[in-house]
Amino acid sequence: MHVLLTIFLLLLSSAGLRAEELSPAQRLEAEQLLHRLGCLGCHDFNASGANLAPSLDRIGLKLDENAIFKQLDQPPAALGSGEKFMPSYQTTPAAQRRLLSRFLANRK
Repeated sequence: MHVLLTIFLLLLSSAGLRAEELSPAQRLEAEQLLHRLGCLGCHDFNASGANLAPSLDRIGLKLDENAIFKQLDQPPAALGSGEKFMPSYQTTPAAQRRLLSRFLANRK
């Protein structure tokens, strides 16, 4: 299992995904949060997930850590036409939201 995790993390870093501020354990925890919080139900991430909302693969080119944190904390009521919306994650501990925000901001 550790070998697969190491290979996966090496592939991420070699793909130009800069997350040097995060340890491998933090990156793994952030990726697990994406799954646990249901983000992939709307967002694409590493060619996995849905395409109802913007891909998270290069989201750091559009939003910085604080903007991502704000989206997780207080998303806009509506995101364009239709019934698309982003749920609030205020009940998720702030430390986890901050970790996820930093991880996604480094996705460039």
